[in-house]
Amino acid sequence: MKEIKKIRSYNKVDGIKVPTEQVLDRESPARSIAKSISWRIIASFTTFIIFYVTAGSKIAIEVITAAVGIEAISKMLIYFIHERIWANIYWGKNWMKNKLIRRIKLNYIRIKRRYTR
Repeated sequence: MKEIKKIRSYNKVDGIKVPTEQVLDRESPARSIAKSISWRIIASFTTFIIFYVTAGSKIAIEVITAAVGIEAISKMLIYFIHERIWANIYWGKNWMKNKLIRRIKLNYIRIKRRYTR
């Protein structure tokens, strides 16, 4: 098994090591949450429509079974379309590693400079 070395680079600002921002080619947590919420809304609406169309006011085992079969196939198709749409949305695909730590340290340095003048 290969050992993966973590490469960390820092800049020194007023003697304090501040991590550099590293652009990662992966989804940000905010993008994942947005996708999860949007998918859940789509999936819930799809389930509601399928059960309303197939069952109406009376629900039987055969109808529920049919609805589940239709739901499984239709949700796979809808999810594929949903993913293809999200593949063309570039918001949140690249996010900065160490951004929060860097921001905190730079704010600390800014405040320190203000009071040492």
